Amino acid sequence: MVTVNYPAFLPLPQRADQNMTQDTGWLTSQPAVGPVIITPVTTDIKATWTLQWIFTLAQAERFKSWLRSPNYLDKGRNWFVMPIDLGDMQGVQPQTLHFIDMPVQTSKNGSSVTWTATVVANEVDDITEDYDDWIVDAQPGYGYLLDLLVTDILPRP
Repeated sequence: MVTVNYPAFLPLPQRADQNMTQDTGWLTSQPAVGPVIITPVTTDIKATWTLQWIFTLAQAERFKSWLRSPNYLDKGRNWFVMPIDLGDMQGVQPQTLHFIDMPVQTSKNGSSVTWTATVVANEVDDITEDYDDWIVDAQPGYGYLLDLLVTDILPRP
């Protein structure tokens, strides 16, 4: 299967409605007696998002065509890259996604069309992941993260 890009001329999903859920990488056993047992299983943690788009009629037509076209999503069978909000200060970041089920047109009100869908990413690509320890240890009010990383941390030999 190919991976295609989300159309540049379409709006991104509504940021307020981007609910991310991640897998749990461990199993929890609660025996009748004794402490709980936590067993690590995997570090391959997929994420799912429930998304909502609000389109004009023309944008909705482009979205439907992108979903159907064999040169793009091929009726939803192909993976795609779309910027998505990870819920931090970095804004949207490109993620490789697949629809879990076909998107649903949930409403049409005059010239506004709403679509909803759930997407999955087998891996979340987060530009800040390599700096997790620094982010955790940084003092409150440390300023804009990328500016500090680029001007202070990355230039060190």
